[in-house]
Formats: sequence, C-alpha cells, structure tokens
Amino acid sequence: PDLTRRAASSVLLLPLLTTPAGLRAHAAVKFEGGAEAAQRAAALLPGYGPPDALYPAAFRGRWRVVVQVVDVRTPQGEESAPAAQLRAARTAAAAAAPLVFDARFLNAEGSGGVILQSEGSASLATRPVAGRVRADRGFNTEQRAAAQVGSARPVAQWEAGSPNVLTLTDGLGGVREVKIIKRLVEEPYDGAYGVSEFARYTAATSAGDLKSSPSVLAQRVQTKYKWEPGRPSQPATRIEAVEIAVLASGFGDPAGAVPLLVVKSRLTFTRSS
Repeated sequence: PDLTRRAASSVLLLPLLTTPAGLRAHAAVKFEGGAEAAQRAAALLPGYGPPDALYPAAFRGRWRVVVQVVDVRTPQGEESAPAAQLRAARTAAAAAAPLVFDARFLNAEGSGGVILQSEGSASLATRPVAGRVRADRGFNTEQRAAAQVGSARPVAQWEAGSPNVLTLTDGLGGVREVKIIKRLVEEPYDGAYGVSEFARYTAATSAGDLKSSPSVLAQRVQTKYKWEPGRPSQPATRIEAVEIAVLASGFGDPAGAVPLLVVKSRLTFTRSS
C-alpha cells in the first residue's frame, strides 16, 4: 500500500532516532548531516528514493575517460583483501600508462526524485528533473573492464528499467554482480556534483556461476565531479572527478562492515561527441 506523506516522514525519522551514534559514526556508507541521512532512508521507501543517479545536462554525450589510480590501501592487511581486486588495483597503479576508455551519458526518461526541504526536516517533496541524463552503466562498465590489463572481452548486462543491478562476465567465465541498495545523489551546484552508492558485490570464479561458492562483499563507491559551469543546458567539454571505491566485509550489517580494500582514482572526462 502507498505511504502517505505523514507516514513516510515518520518512517524516515526512525533510523535517525534509533540508530546508536557509535554505529552511525562507523557506517560503511557515511553521509554528513540529518538531511542526507533522511534522504538515504527515503531511498528504501517505495516511490521515494531515486531509482538511478540523474546527472546534470552537462554530462550528456560521449566521453574519453582517463583513469589514474593514485592510492591503494588494505586497512586489514593484504592477506585480508580480495585477491583478484587487489591484484587489479596494484596493476593499474603501477602501469606506465593510465586506463583509457569510452563512456556515455544518455537522456533520462521520466521525472521526480527526493528533495529535502530543510536540513532539520524529513519532509519530502518531488520536483521534475527534466534535462538530466543518466550514465549508460552497462556500456561504461564494459568499456572500463575491457581497457584493463589482461582483460578478455568482458560482457556487461544492464537495463535502464532496472538500473540497480549490473552483471559483468569476463572472457574466462568469471562473473561479477553489483546490486545497489542505497544511493545518495547531491544537487548539482556551481559545476559540482556527487554520487555515493552502497551495493552488494558478488563475485564468482571462472566456473561462471554465481551459485557456486561466490564471495559476497559490501561495496561503496563515492564520486565527486567538477567542471567549468556554463549555461544550465550547455554541455561541458571537460570534467574531472575523484573516485573512492571500497570493498568491505559484513554486507549484512553496513554499520559494522570492515573495509578490506580502498582504491582512490582520479578521472578526467574529455568530450568526444
């Protein structure tokens, strides 16, 4: 059944009132301020959370992306980090040339979203998001994976109508599934935009079957974008970003998840069309 605005507000306030402060401080996905926490809770309610991250119109089109891995950390020691992901991160960080791939952002259909009216309030309002675009996650993930050293023709499966689940199969039969369960998107402001997503990360070996003893981890990816602002509908020609990707244990308890691998990258988008 549909939740009324008053009922939704009551549900949104519960996590803020009942979650112990210590758990919030060590959460795998940590958002600053009461409004962000309420928006994070809203994303779990039917009809309230944004089904996908909608980017400003400046992102529309096709880009050449250069990725430089600038830091790789294993907070619990290298023996505790996922071996394949650590190896890939180390290889990228040590490579003589940065990772280069194509990415694209397409027109988004529909409108709506969650707008928090004040920092101290959990009241909700919706407003159109006409002119926004969405990342072609399947294409972008496949292109990025294909550009990595030793890649063997990866194939991504993703649908815009179900944007929170993406599956990537490599040419050797390995399978990786990312299922986003929490998302926070910032309102674009003065040539800046940010996205934070928390997901279940499932990886299977070269047997190629997610049911055959897969590893399940928590994944958080936070990306901050910056570009030279122009007219609201004018596409940017260059975008710079900082991406922090974390793989952690304890998927079932985000507040208690322990980071195992942290990779920081700098991305430069140059418009190609």
